Parts: sequence; C-alpha cells; structure tokens
Amino acid sequence: MKTVSVDGYELICDEHPDGLYVTGYEGAGAVLDLTGHFEITGMDKKAFLCCRSVRRIYLPDSIRYMGDWCFSKCDNLESVDMEGDFAQISFGRGVFSGCEALEKIGFKDTDESASRLLAAAVSRMSNDMFLRSDDMGEKSWYEKWDISFLSMLSDDGRSDISGAVSGEEDVSYDGVASVDGEMPGASDDHIKSMAKSKCALCFLRLSLNAHLSSARADSIRTYIRERAFGTANDVAWTTVKEAGEKAMDYLQIYLSVIDPDKDVTGHMIRDLNSSNVQIRACLIDRAGEDRDLSAAFDELLL
Repeated sequence: MKTVSVDGYELICDEHPDGLYVTGYEGAGAVLDLTGHFEITGMDKKAFLCCRSVRRIYLPDSIRYMGDWCFSKCDNLESVDMEGDFAQISFGRGVFSGCEALEKIGFKDTDESASRLLAAAVSRMSNDMFLRSDDMGEKSWYEKWDISFLSMLSDDGRSDISGAVSGEEDVSYDGVASVDGEMPGASDDHIKSMAKSKCALCFLRLSLNAHLSSARADSIRTYIRERAFGTANDVAWTTVKEAGEKAMDYLQIYLSVIDPDKDVTGHMIRDLNSSNVQIRACLIDRAGEDRDLSAAFDELLL
C-alpha cells in the first residue's frame, strides 16, 4: 500500500503492474486534482463512494481504469475533467451514479454539449452505456441519447431499483442507506424528485439541441406542456421555480414552449413567492404594462 498526497486529500493506493490504483482517501477537499500524477492509473471500486466534499475532479491522461461506483453518490460533485481520451479508459458500473449535481464530464476531444449530456446520462438517467460508446459526440451518439431519454419520459411509474444507483446493499437509490441488505421501495419524495429531474433534462436537451430532430424536440415540448402551470401535474413549472441559479435559463425555454398569454402570466406571477425575484421580474416585463399584474407584483413585495 502507498499513499499519495494532493491538496485536500491523502490518497490510499494499491500497486498494480500498470501503476497505482486509488482504493480510498483521507481528507475533505472541494477539488480533487490529480493532474501531473501519472503514477496513478486507476480508481478502484468504491474509492470515493459518498464523498460529499468534492465538487470538481481533474484526472490525468494516465487513467486507464475506473472501477464500480468509484465516485457514486458524491452529492456535491459538479464537474469531471479528464485529460485523456474516453476510449482509453475501462469504466465499471455506476461510476457516477447518484451524483445529482453533476453537470459535466469532459474528455480531451468532447465539446461542451456532449460533456453536459454525458453527465446527465450517467447521473440522472443511470445509463452507463454512454461512457462506453465509441461514437461519443457524434450524431449517432446523440440519437442514442434521445432514444434513451424519450424512453425514460414515457415511463412515469415508479423507478426500478436496479437502474437507480449501484445495485449493492450499501448504496440505496433514494439516499437512505440500508444496514441489513434490504432495498426499500421508492418513496413519494423520490418519485417527486425524479419527476422534476425529468423536466430539468427536458430543459437541458432543448438548450443543447445538437442533432436533435424536430420530431423528438416536439415530443420533449409536449412533455413540458402536459406538466405546465395550470395542469393537474404542474411539475415543469415547479421545476422552474425551484431551479435556483438555473431558473432563468429554464424559464426562457419554458416560456418559448408554453407561450402563456397575459391572463396565464398573471396567475403565474401570483403563484410565485418572494424568493423568485428574477422570474417575477421577467414575467412582468413579458406581460408589459398591465395594472392587474402590477398589483400582483406589489402584493408579492409585501
């Protein structure tokens, strides 16, 4: 066993014929930067499982192996940048599963669109196939992404346990660890979270529309319309309101899809709370000079 020191972490490593594999760690840094550490060639099974401190990861060109669930359930992980080509790395199961904040997985030759959709595929769609595709970033890769995503949208039932996180007894897919190996069923909160995640993916794909066919774009827009403000299940509108720093990006796509009239816009404004300042201002500006809407704006400021 060897240890490698990097900012924020002491990495515990095993020696392999082709280099060092990280098996565990001590520390709690926000950034895991291994660039320049070419002696490290692999991440072993569960090496960083449930590491809640890490937000950004940088991996060197020497990485050849990433074991099962090595970064699974890193709740605050936002981005992964790899210096090497994706084709040179062997990926295990659920490498980034359950990393709900993950927005980007970048390789040497992948563009921004592919990097962000790849992150969504492996973290939110639980589909590791996209990490192993030899056509990453090509039109065929985007088409497979869309097919997988639309299949996910068509299934609004309870998610299957096997596709959620890792399939092992110590990683539960809804965030509740099991101590006796029993896997619990989907909770209501988990189902609501999945519904909002699907809507967020709709907004993401419409914003990153490379190789998106008009027919598939229409299917995504229909999904949003069926969950818009005023419908029985207005989860698309709820997703916009609760999107935090992404709210304005989501709102612009939502408005382009729904195109609400002044009456509906007024009701939307009244549905907002005092934390939705930017959304509220945008909707009032969109509606123009309208006394009723101005009154609604004044009420929200009280």
